[in-house]
Amino acid sequence: MKKILSTVLALSVSVALPAIADAQSTSQDDIKRELEAMRAQLAAQMEKISALESKLEQVEKQKVEGAVVEEKAAGKVALANKFINQLTLKSDLRVRYDRGSRNYYNESSSNDYNRDRWRTRFRIGLVWDNEAEDWQVGAGLIANDQNQATNSNGTWSQNSAFDRNYVSLDYAYAKHKWQDFSFTLGQQPNPYEMAWVMYDGDVRFAGLTAQYGQKTGPFATLGAYDAKLVPTGNSAGDNTAMLYYGQAGYRGAAGDVKYTLAAGYQKYDQSLINDYSDSSLGNIDPDEYGLEIGDLYGKISVPAGSATLGAYGQIWKNFGADGDVGESQIKNFPKEPDDADMGWAVGVNAQIDKIYLGLDYSVIEADSLYGFLADADFGSGMSWTNKKGYRLQAGYDFTKNWSALISYLWYEQDEDFYNASTSKVEDAEIIFIDAKYKF
Repeated sequence: MKKILSTVLALSVSVALPAIADAQSTSQDDIKRELEAMRAQLAAQMEKISALESKLEQVEKQKVEGAVVEEKAAGKVALANKFINQLTLKSDLRVRYDRGSRNYYNESSSNDYNRDRWRTRFRIGLVWDNEAEDWQVGAGLIANDQNQATNSNGTWSQNSAFDRNYVSLDYAYAKHKWQDFSFTLGQQPNPYEMAWVMYDGDVRFAGLTAQYGQKTGPFATLGAYDAKLVPTGNSAGDNTAMLYYGQAGYRGAAGDVKYTLAAGYQKYDQSLINDYSDSSLGNIDPDEYGLEIGDLYGKISVPAGSATLGAYGQIWKNFGADGDVGESQIKNFPKEPDDADMGWAVGVNAQIDKIYLGLDYSVIEADSLYGFLADADFGSGMSWTNKKGYRLQAGYDFTKNWSALISYLWYEQDEDFYNASTSKVEDAEIIFIDAKYKF
């Protein structure tokens, strides 16, 4: 464009020079008139040139801004409502091959168990952001085959040939922000720092969560949740048994090393303990037993060349475990609840380029936590608590959104109190082979 403008100026000067030469034979007044006319013509051309340059700059600016908007909009769906900034889709599909086996105390038992099956986990989530008013709404759908807090899988052809799974609401929440505080209302993913065994990754807390802190520095999380609707007795109606949970800690860094330290305390209402329809609590004495669990948690991440190394540890104790021998979450348990009220978990992992490696070990004593909501894979087919064992994992990221993971879990009874005449599970193992896709 600038070359075109320069050419226009050159032509204008070429036209003007002969006119000036011819002006020598004309009168002085004619020369003045012709000069004024040329000045006016030149001024008009300069004004037109300036307008063309301004238009060119505007077009180039729009191209740049358009590229930025297009980049920001990648992976998002823009809404017509001007108060909503964006609608973000968060979806994933996991196809799993699941093989497990169990060994029984009674070696002659005909109950030897081997299982292999295929399962699908499909989730789709939507998050609406309103930055102007500092709030966010999230909702997710999930396809599975059980109405259970710790299960997100749909088993292939479980009840009939090629049957289908149900789609249900996985979570739905509204999150409001105010300075360094946030308040989340509804059913929501686990907001607390903890090891993988204490609560299954599929558990969604239903209630109100208040949080303080940023990505680094001190933080605190406090919540009140509707744990279960329990009968009040004598057909008088129902009552909400609550879970109250508080945690405080610090997220920091020392050079490239990142770490998190946290201390938490959780308490379930006694009405949950009194709900005898909840068989997961075994033979506890509701006048003595409680779920009041304190814990300490820490994790660290260390870069090592192209790899990132990590480690974590957590220890917890149920201060409410009380009662006589046999009054435990595990039926016929030979100890008093307060003699089996602790648990711990440790683990190390490494991300080496596209390769992931992990090793975990955990001990969950019989009355150390609420077993019904603990990780459902660890101890599957054996018991909710009174278990110990390890998990070994190896994975590979083929692309940013496509990966594979192999997990091997082995676990056994923590307190080996059964005998050879029983058909109880002594130990078990599971192998998972997962193909994961994010979109």
